[in-house]
Amino acid sequence: MNCGGNQVAKTLTIDRRGKGDFKTIQAGIDSVKKNNGQWVKIHIKSGIYMEKVSIPKEKPCIILEGDNSHKTIITCNDHRLTTSWGATFVSTAPNVIVSGITFKNSFNLVRGNLPGTRTKIEPAAAAVVYGDQSYFYKCSFLGYQDTLMAANGRHYFKDCYIQGEVDFIAGAGQSYFKVIHKYTLRLVSNTLLS
Repeated sequence: MNCGGNQVAKTLTIDRRGKGDFKTIQAGIDSVKKNNGQWVKIHIKSGIYMEKVSIPKEKPCIILEGDNSHKTIITCNDHRLTTSWGATFVSTAPNVIVSGITFKNSFNLVRGNLPGTRTKIEPAAAAVVYGDQSYFYKCSFLGYQDTLMAANGRHYFKDCYIQGEVDFIAGAGQSYFKVIHKYTLRLVSNTLLS
């Protein structure tokens, strides 16, 4: 599927303050027609969006564009028995482009890091990607366990930041991480890697 080449057929704006087409990101995604064959850009204005976001398999050709990863943050504090149920962001559709967004799952972050507060650590993904041909540019993924689950498909991550402690990049997908500069991609655990 080429999604109409490099032309964007429709642009939607998300603004949690009510100055866009929708207040929530999920409402914008839900408005895209099933089996869409043209690029739909969903521009997310700066702010902290406390919601879970899911791009279903039958909604390909979506571009999620934030103002930048320091200003556009999608967060939740959840975990479930399976990683994708508790994830902040789940994408099962092919042909998805995401740029300038931080995905954060704060479950375990405080409990896992404070002395004397350790309890059982649970998988709590910031993002789970099942869809083929997914592209992430200048995004951040913050979590503690299973931060980024590249579950299936082919994915390309360029100029991204990934933070976690336990299996912070996991999954059976084929992911390529492009490092432009020496310190562009930082995988943060007990040790900084560049």
